[in-house]
Amino acid sequence: WTKDFMIISAMNFFLTLVVYLLIVMMSGYARSTFDASTSQAGLVSSIFMVGVLIGRLYIGRYIEKIGYRKILFIGLILYTLSSALYFIQTGISFLLLTRVIHGIMLGIAITATTTIVAHIIPESRKGEGICYFSLSTIIATAVGPFLGIVLSQHTSYNFIFFGCFGLGIVSL
Repeated sequence: WTKDFMIISAMNFFLTLVVYLLIVMMSGYARSTFDASTSQAGLVSSIFMVGVLIGRLYIGRYIEKIGYRKILFIGLILYTLSSALYFIQTGISFLLLTRVIHGIMLGIAITATTTIVAHIIPESRKGEGICYFSLSTIIATAVGPFLGIVLSQHTSYNFIFFGCFGLGIVSL
């Protein structure tokens, strides 16, 4: 439970919280804002994970060459900037592109946090440390969808996007 471990776990929690918060409300946003069909709304919600996969596959081979701290900061900066793209409402195509870009940046940042936590946990406590770190994802998985549903029913989408942008800044 070092300071670095707690910071990386908190970053992972906030990043994952945004993912699950947005996944549950994004289809409703696409339908209400862009009059998207059910299939388009489903694609808007799920295409994010395609971006995550692309980001993880791409950055995996470079993380040791560039350095995981640099990758983390680059990923967090680009993740936060890409979350600001949600404020631009030009159409469903731009929203799909935003979701893919945001997903790629998350894939980069999450790969870096996981790598860092694996390096900072002492070898004798590796299994225990990874389990505790994984709790940050599990808790976000539990809280994120609930928060997304509640917020989408009681606030504006721009308020939610601003909150997600703010969590990106906090993670940075």
